[in-house]
Amino acid sequence: MAATKTLQNSIDWVRPFLNWANLTIGTNNEPAFTSANQALQTIVGPPFVWPWNRSQATFYTTVGIQDYNVALGNFGFLETATIELVGQITHVVANGTTAIFTAVNNFGTLPNGGVGQPIVITGCTTVGLNVQTTLVSATPTSFTINSTVSVTENESGAVAVAGPAMALELKWGALTEDRALDRPTFISTQESDESGTTFTFRLMPVPDQLYRVNLIYQEAPTSFAHLSDTWGIPDQLQYIYNYFFAFFMFDYFENPKAERYRQLAVAALLARQSGLSETDRNLFLGNWLEVMKEEATSMQKTQQGNQARGL
Repeated sequence: MAATKTLQNSIDWVRPFLNWANLTIGTNNEPAFTSANQALQTIVGPPFVWPWNRSQATFYTTVGIQDYNVALGNFGFLETATIELVGQITHVVANGTTAIFTAVNNFGTLPNGGVGQPIVITGCTTVGLNVQTTLVSATPTSFTINSTVSVTENESGAVAVAGPAMALELKWGALTEDRALDRPTFISTQESDESGTTFTFRLMPVPDQLYRVNLIYQEAPTSFAHLSDTWGIPDQLQYIYNYFFAFFMFDYFENPKAERYRQLAVAALLARQSGLSETDRNLFLGNWLEVMKEEATSMQKTQQGNQARGL
């Protein structure tokens, strides 16, 4: 899905409807820049999720530690998360029949002591050891799989995850501190630094074992710096951001058509978000309806003032 349309393209589209008004007359191409950024932030901000705006990240837990700092320069907001047992591999001995991996793990806590449970191994130096298979056996410091590879080697960065990946329930607000040790069931985006590049994720309860937490998140939008910058949204959705941009521009110039473009923008955005929950949909609509009421009241007062002055 190509994203080739620029802010300049949107400006060129809107200007004829505003009698060729200069939309970049102010300092730093204002008011076009801020209006475009507001449109972009609305479209890709919560609660809206888009497949083309989705990224993934992982982090590993430590027994007894509740908070985890993760560097994510493009993080917008958390969409979903899962948790699964993990072993970080340091050494492997494979004899062509079985492969024994040295890794601190808790795979033995899985049903049947882990025997027959699915396992995925990645990051090994020997490619043939990176497989999706089932466990033959597991101890707290090692695990064994069937393998046709013959090799003995140290590993750096290799990991294995076993058993089911269990969903974590997202909490939009902060989670309180906890001391109970158990498999986490909740996750929150607890804090971020001022630059918005490092985020602290909090788990509850506090991890009782070694886990890998898998994050799926929506990316934060990149603010416009030049008129030639693209919107970063697939071209087939340009009608959505053009409607929003047009609304902000019409509103800036106090044009009565502003309300119509706002309605078109909101309708177009919600039409492409069929999976949105009723709660999120109503919250978004409620916020925008309040803005509409304020705008209508403001325009009515302006019209009444003009009439009183005989304009």
